[in-house]
Amino acid sequence: MVDENSPLTEQRGSRALAAPAALIAAIAGGLAWGLIVKWTGYEVGIIAWGIGFLTGTAAVLATRGGKGAVLQGIAIVTALLGILLGKYLSYAFDVQDQATEAGVSLGLFSGDMRSFFREDLDQVFGLFDLLWVGFAVYTAWRVPRQQEPELTPGP
Repeated sequence: MVDENSPLTEQRGSRALAAPAALIAAIAGGLAWGLIVKWTGYEVGIIAWGIGFLTGTAAVLATRGGKGAVLQGIAIVTALLGILLGKYLSYAFDVQDQATEAGVSLGLFSGDMRSFFREDLDQVFGLFDLLWVGFAVYTAWRVPRQQEPELTPGP
């Protein structure tokens, strides 16, 4: 029987907050990226890296300094979702602007928009994007990584 006040129970309880916190960070990062692209007309890839940092940090903060493989997995998956959201919004805002100029109303999250996005994935994601996604995944993995104990030499 596990005592409700044991550190193990506290750790499990705090881990439950990691996924929602990291997901909120990913959504905020993806939304910010999409809006930056809309307002500036430039896709700033380093923001993908920032999304990886945000999700890893959110997972750690939500668990009050927790570290480990579970948090790394949560941070990586949510970072990828945030990057996907940012790329989708960048694409959707552009297509929506073009549709408006042509006198067509196209919803941001409409079925047609999602279909267009899926059809154009090869144009939305380029090889250079892989670099930023790699940085984001590495950072999302690194921030909540369990630190190796330092070995001190004996006398």
